[in-house]
Amino acid sequence: MPDYSEDWHPGSFTKNFGWGRDGRGLAELHRAIRVGFGGERIDISRARFRERLEAEKMNFFIPANFFLFNYSDETGDWIAFDELVFQATSFDHSVHFDRLALFVFNISLVGNWQGARQYQRRPALWSNRYIVERLANTHEWDATKVNADDIQAFLEDDERYKARTSRKLSTNLSFLYQIGGLGSMVADTIERWWMNASFLAADRLCLLRYARRLTKSSIGEALDEFDFILLSGGRNVEKSYALGRLLDMYVSVGGPDRFQRSVEAVNSGKTNDPRPYGLVDKKLPRAPKSLPAGVVNAMDWLDASYELLDHDELEAFNVDMFVREASIRALSNIRERGIKPTMSSSDLMTLMRD
Repeated sequence: MPDYSEDWHPGSFTKNFGWGRDGRGLAELHRAIRVGFGGERIDISRARFRERLEAEKMNFFIPANFFLFNYSDETGDWIAFDELVFQATSFDHSVHFDRLALFVFNISLVGNWQGARQYQRRPALWSNRYIVERLANTHEWDATKVNADDIQAFLEDDERYKARTSRKLSTNLSFLYQIGGLGSMVADTIERWWMNASFLAADRLCLLRYARRLTKSSIGEALDEFDFILLSGGRNVEKSYALGRLLDMYVSVGGPDRFQRSVEAVNSGKTNDPRPYGLVDKKLPRAPKSLPAGVVNAMDWLDASYELLDHDELEAFNVDMFVREASIRALSNIRERGIKPTMSSSDLMTLMRD
């Protein structure tokens, strides 16, 4: 179980990351991930990531310590290639990336590295609790009430916050919420970033062993413990249904191992297109879920309730067009099968009146 009584420390978040002007979103973070991984599709050493960023005069500590996932083994410190890195390196910067990055900042599960302090495992727990305890519970998802003053009041009234001042953190966090699109994240509609957030949260929980087994039930329990639904905008019927389907998909493609499976599939020639592809749930086609090339070969559950999109179709996906074309195909299939109504419109009206 997560411990929400532990102390909160601002760390290096009060430093200037150079987020850029309002309107660019989290483009600087997107670029930092691309520069740091340098086109590689595997885990990278923390030292190499830092070297690449500093060569470009880019801030290393904010991306590495607040957004990415770190771990150590006998060979040193590493940064994992997970869903956040996949989205940054596979797709151009967009609002979908911004929402996903803000979500991963708020769930605040960044692993560990040599020399890290205990609180750095969850470096933005103060933002995590602001979303859950203030925005969700006190403000009832009214994002218009979120500003630097409200954040500062929340921090100063909470004994868990351990710092002399709170203004710089409050203004930085308010700006991050603004450029990351916090107001859009609390909407009921399922979007691409939410689909990706479910995989990203599952990645972190599996890598940290909070989800002890790669099963839908184990991951689902961990998501509940770490407030996934609240941190991703709240619960509704569609999200509950979609999350169950997404967890089935996540387990079937190998969980965190899907990226290594993809590398092996591409290198062995099992797939002739190294670009990501998409799957659309026909029962709830709000948004496609993008996946790395080749992992579809591991999915024995793919059936008529999903539609496969190649990379170009994924990039051009429009939900209204998808539903319209699916409806046309269904009507055409009905006509081809010779299925005709057995009741006239007048009969139907009579039935309804009765």
